Amino acid sequence: MKKFRFLSFILCLVLLFCGCDTKIPQSTSADYNNTVTMVDVGQAACTLIESDGKFCLIDAGKYGGSNDIVAYLSQRNVEKIDLFVLTHFHHDHTSHAMDVIRNFDIGTVLIPTLSAENTPDTYFYKSLLADAENGYYNLEYAQKGWQLDVGSGILSVVDDTYNSENINNTSTVTVFTLGDFTYVNMADTEADRDYYLLDLLPSNIDFLTAGHHGSKDATSEELLDKLNPHFVGISCGRDNDYGH
Repeated sequence: MKKFRFLSFILCLVLLFCGCDTKIPQSTSADYNNTVTMVDVGQAACTLIESDGKFCLIDAGKYGGSNDIVAYLSQRNVEKIDLFVLTHFHHDHTSHAMDVIRNFDIGTVLIPTLSAENTPDTYFYKSLLADAENGYYNLEYAQKGWQLDVGSGILSVVDDTYNSENINNTSTVTVFTLGDFTYVNMADTEADRDYYLLDLLPSNIDFLTAGHHGSKDATSEELLDKLNPHFVGISCGRDNDYGH
């Protein structure tokens, strides 16, 4: 029997069928230990992994999204985020990042390793570096094989960040394993990068977050054949302008 449960995946489906305007339920009486939750943030991305009192947050949604991420994390009784992954520097993945950093104790922040041309010249990026220098958290750059324990599981980086003019393809792709459970988050990676990742990704996984919000230019057939996931989640807004 799988050691990992799909409670949060079921919650995600309920929110999806209710529409992206549905607010996060106030009750958190359910047992979320050893779960992956794709948080309802509309046309954006935010995933919370919880295992044995440890938390990993992957991305932080966008302003104007369906739910307040800080409020949701508080409802889940999060006090410390042991690992905060910012997969790439697009606003629909990073907008609430500073809100999260200012409201919770942060262990490690993981960001892409980028070329000089792709490194953001923004207040947000400079603030990330300054906060790390001031000792608020440990800042790490994604590299192939990098990993960190999250409770009883391990979050791993699949490959070095791919330097591309397409910022979506600079996304850090991660794998979370706990016992015989495997979860893969493709962030905004598109199909032309899938080819370079196929030999590095696991087979027959349990749960996949599809690339780039379900875009037709992401999550190739070859990728799906390799991963062969039991469940696939797509983080997108109902009736969004992109047709995702």
